[in-house]
Amino acid sequence: MLGKLQKISSFSIEWGEIVPVLRYVVGSCIILGVTSLMNYDLAYLTSVLALGYLAPGAKPLSLKQGGGFIIILAIITGMTVVFTELFLDYALVFMPLLLLSLLWLYYTDKLPMMVKLFSLVSLVIIPFVSIDSGAIGSYIAVRLVFNAFMAIILSQLVFKIFPLCEADIPFEKKKEEAEKQSEIQRYKYAVSIILILLPVLLVFYMFKLSSSILVLTFIAILSMSPSLSNPKVGLVLIIANILGGIFGILAYRLLTIVPNFIFMILLAMSIGLFFGSRLFSDNKYAGIFGSGFSTFLLILGSVTSSDAEAGSEVWSRVIQISIAVSYVVIAFGILNRILNSRKEKLS
Repeated sequence: MLGKLQKISSFSIEWGEIVPVLRYVVGSCIILGVTSLMNYDLAYLTSVLALGYLAPGAKPLSLKQGGGFIIILAIITGMTVVFTELFLDYALVFMPLLLLSLLWLYYTDKLPMMVKLFSLVSLVIIPFVSIDSGAIGSYIAVRLVFNAFMAIILSQLVFKIFPLCEADIPFEKKKEEAEKQSEIQRYKYAVSIILILLPVLLVFYMFKLSSSILVLTFIAILSMSPSLSNPKVGLVLIIANILGGIFGILAYRLLTIVPNFIFMILLAMSIGLFFGSRLFSDNKYAGIFGSGFSTFLLILGSVTSSDAEAGSEVWSRVIQISIAVSYVVIAFGILNRILNSRKEKLS
């Protein structure tokens, strides 16, 4: 009998070790559920943006940090609205100033990563949706700040349910090591990103592609990862995001059969465990799976909040995200080949 009990205990789950995964998966699903019930405009963005506060190595924010973040974002977003209204019609002024702003955002280490991420989204989205109407840009700016506020509030409540534990320490150390870069490394990286972004920005500006702003936004966000200069990492990123898109389509199809709120949350949780268990691991490609899960949440949230043509929209979003991911990976590969060939000629 004692031997049987020992065998059973060997298969028991170490709950303390999986707290970070549960915080990430269950927490993001709680946020998805709350925002879906509140059903405010662009509510699906909140759960996607909140993932950064629940990711490996993330710590709960103090009241001062959270408040400061909202204030900084509100200032940057407001300045972006004013900048757009003043210079959007003057391409020779608008584009250089926008590129300089983006260059500084990619280069600086004075801002927390999540502040940089939200600011980057603001700088990319607001000007290009304002091409159709300045009122749309102002509206999106207010929505982004509100989504940031909700993401902070809800993610910090998740930390109350799943507080920090010993299992978080290895991820915190790994995150600190990854963030250490010299000024020269940050400058070269920022210049490389601007070279990748420039053709896309020009195409979107000249052809007024505000309806495909998701592509531009994903390109800007994905470009924040220096690891994409590795072709293998890029390939895994493409696979992870396509996988997130496929899961999003599958979830949508299942929800058309069983249109139930609880079923949606359980579905998101099960798919989240697939991505989360790989994200919180020692795998060298672990961080890529967070991008795949964010793709899934974005697709699921956007189609479930849409009343019309949701079926065609889900395919449209998957295609747009796939285009964005593929472009970033291919552009990084081409740029690295050019730089390496120059080094070989100089040596």
